[in-house]
Amino acid sequence: MTSATAPLLKLSGVSKSFGPVTAVAPLDLDVAAGDFCAILGPSGCGKSTLLRMIAGFIEPSAGKIAIAGQDVTRLGPEKRPTNMVFQSYGLFPHLTVAENVAFGLALQKRPRAEIAERTQEALRLVRLETFGERSIDRLSGGQQQRVALARALIMRPKVLLLDEPLAALDLKLRHQMQEELRRIHQEIGGTFIFVTHDQSEAFALANLVAVMNEGKVEQIGSPDRIYLHPATLFVADFVGETTILAGERRKGRVRLKAGLEFDSKGADGPVRVVVRPERVEVRFGGIPAVVTDAVFFGSSLKVSLKLPSGEMLILRSSDANAGEHFRPGANVNVGWDAKDQQVIDAP
Repeated sequence: MTSATAPLLKLSGVSKSFGPVTAVAPLDLDVAAGDFCAILGPSGCGKSTLLRMIAGFIEPSAGKIAIAGQDVTRLGPEKRPTNMVFQSYGLFPHLTVAENVAFGLALQKRPRAEIAERTQEALRLVRLETFGERSIDRLSGGQQQRVALARALIMRPKVLLLDEPLAALDLKLRHQMQEELRRIHQEIGGTFIFVTHDQSEAFALANLVAVMNEGKVEQIGSPDRIYLHPATLFVADFVGETTILAGERRKGRVRLKAGLEFDSKGADGPVRVVVRPERVEVRFGGIPAVVTDAVFFGSSLKVSLKLPSGEMLILRSSDANAGEHFRPGANVNVGWDAKDQQVIDAP
């Protein structure tokens, strides 16, 4: 959904410090109209602080935030074309579902007919059109999350901000709500910014992912780019299963401790080679390895292999009958295509 036109949301050199502590280092981020952008990272990495700066709840220490070409850096949240859905929902227990959804429009003193029409429209969007008169305490966690979403969407924000809104739900309900969020995003064509620490959730929802670590953005790109071509060792290790092998580059050629050699452009020095498990295969003449463990997951088999260097390599096979070939202690030869590896200079 990215576009050659000016981004809807543009962050330029935005940072935030609390005294001597840097919560968010200076960063740039462009989000186009219609994008679903996930800000992904571990707890404490600064992703929620970044989201709150976009919302206007926290003022940046430096930098500029623009939405639809307007500088909103110093504007409060009520003056920005954004709305936020919080992890805690923040619903009013003394109001009905419809009254909760309509709350923002009521504060604006919009005409009653308009409020009624837009409330029903928002409830229909989250598939709660028959729940308008129900009290909040009669709703499940997933239904409450939908009410919170409808309350934000009814204000028709240019940018919808979601701060780990599915974290309190059980696994099955989280997957259901992921489907709902994807459907709603496609139906309204809105621009969503979604904070999460769950990389599978980020990949399931977003077309643009910003990976954060210790206040810094390590990489921004599409989910497949982030997964297949991690820019840093942190991204490689944080996003999905992976094997990271040590090696040395000399005069345009890398030699791994495991014994493999290949051409690689770049400066001389230590490197790490990143290989995803599903790219590894049994290969005649490949690196010798010993099977240490094999776990069946139904749709795949995860095999742990010990290399001559003492390093561990993960292989994931979709062959349901592969288990008989990967008994612990078995000797196999493995390899992968050069296009399926990522060479990263070691720090």
